[in-house]
Amino acid sequence: MEYAEAIASGEAHDRCVPGGQKTLNKLNKIVGSSYKKVDMEYGPTINNQKVSIVEEECIGCKKCISACPVDAIVGGMNMMHSVIDDICTGCELCIEPCPVDCIEIIELSDKEILKPRNDSQHFFDNKEFIKTSSKRTKIKNYSTKNLNISEKINLQLKKRDINKLKNLKSMQISIIKSDLEKIHKYENDDIDGFIDKNSD
Repeated sequence: MEYAEAIASGEAHDRCVPGGQKTLNKLNKIVGSSYKKVDMEYGPTINNQKVSIVEEECIGCKKCISACPVDAIVGGMNMMHSVIDDICTGCELCIEPCPVDCIEIIELSDKEILKPRNDSQHFFDNKEFIKTSSKRTKIKNYSTKNLNISEKINLQLKKRDINKLKNLKSMQISIIKSDLEKIHKYENDDIDGFIDKNSD
């Protein structure tokens, strides 16, 4: 927001390093200028760092997950979240949305931050390449075929001759046999005799 206001006030608009050439071209059209390249002197300014979630304090609201531009945070709704160290670039975008302030910054060395930032750039470049170079073909629609298969399965289920009463009785006998053997210490012959005597 601050940079947008500065551009509106007449500052040069070639300093958005994260936005790259694509953003510069759009700004050239909006402002009516013709900067050729992004001025790389203005980025990156992020310190060598990553973030970590204090897991005991996390309430599982998922706001940090939505804010993370590199999908470095994992977790389910109302469950504890965690940061994937190998991907986190330390951009801090997840900190402000956190309602319980349970995300802390950890300083890293130049060597430690190199891999996640390189990986992040690699995936971003690939995503941009897919967008601009070729559109993916639509997945073939198999909905009719799937419906036919499900109808056949449902028909087979309806036609099955299942004797629920027989299955229930078999299950009850199995439970009784197990109890007689484990709890009452009956021998096999005694168990069979008991079942025969007490069965309907």
